[in-house]
Amino acid sequence: MSTSIDFGRTKRLPRRNSRPRSSTSYLPQGTTCLEERLLLSGTAPAVSRTALAVRTALAQGPTAVSSIVKAQPDQIVYRNITYTDAFGQPEQLDVYVPNGIPPASGWPVIVAIHGGGWRKQDKRDYGPRIASAFVPHGYVVVAPNYSLSSPGNPTWPINIEDLETAVRWVKLNAGTFNIDAGRIVAMGESAGANLADLLGTGSPFAGTASSADSAAVEAVVSFSAPTDLAALYAASPLAGKAVAQFLGGPPAAVPGSYAAASPVDQVRPGDPPTFLVHGANDPLVPVSQSKELATALTMVKVPNRLVLIPGGGARSRLPDRDPWKFGLPDP
Repeated sequence: MSTSIDFGRTKRLPRRNSRPRSSTSYLPQGTTCLEERLLLSGTAPAVSRTALAVRTALAQGPTAVSSIVKAQPDQIVYRNITYTDAFGQPEQLDVYVPNGIPPASGWPVIVAIHGGGWRKQDKRDYGPRIASAFVPHGYVVVAPNYSLSSPGNPTWPINIEDLETAVRWVKLNAGTFNIDAGRIVAMGESAGANLADLLGTGSPFAGTASSADSAAVEAVVSFSAPTDLAALYAASPLAGKAVAQFLGGPPAAVPGSYAAASPVDQVRPGDPPTFLVHGANDPLVPVSQSKELATALTMVKVPNRLVLIPGGGARSRLPDRDPWKFGLPDP
């Protein structure tokens, strides 16, 4: 079965508290990375497409591109574009664009958010991998950097505000890169998945889809996401250290930050369709983290699917395989 990313959103309603179970399935073995397995699985949430006019009213105009590199025959890469200098810290992003004629409505776009425990790695690690899987099939990929924590320097909520600015930047520059501003998906792994989920679950900073300065996205793809940070702190000592550095202390010291940075505490009806992937035996971020978010989304009738990888952690690499042999449709 072939698949592509579906987009859709319904009107937000007040939160609910009960959490029924969500559907869970398993990805096939044998492909090189989770992104390829996502495309082969045929398990993306089936939701109706909604025509949604999205506009933005940022005060600043587009930032000049610092360099352009023709990376591969099927894509053009725009590197090191400064999209924000808030908080005195410039942050940059890379844009990977299909080298071809865009559809009349523009290319759908993936905002690819790198992992690294909210404290390391950058766009160079994650962007090329996502671009290699998706750009040849008609997606623009935008890979942003964001503020990283260090000992004594927590970065919540600066990093989610960075990424909301990146989403607004995509909308502001949609015409420049032939992007469909109504089809934006947030995708991330590990800490990046936490931030991607927060873009989708109506974090206090995101606004609504109808706002002029909205940072709303139309779909979320989440790999190995920390979703309940207080529970993660208690369950995983190594991950707990990264969480405490990110938020500025243990749960008892900053309980409000733990709640605000936990997607499970931000879920509301009308959140975008969400596709969760997790290793059944992930040693760093327990699979219960994705299960909890899937249950919360199901409770408020947000389309979602949790896919588990049997027999290993979600971070492992698998033998090579052509991810496109089954023939994917155009987005």
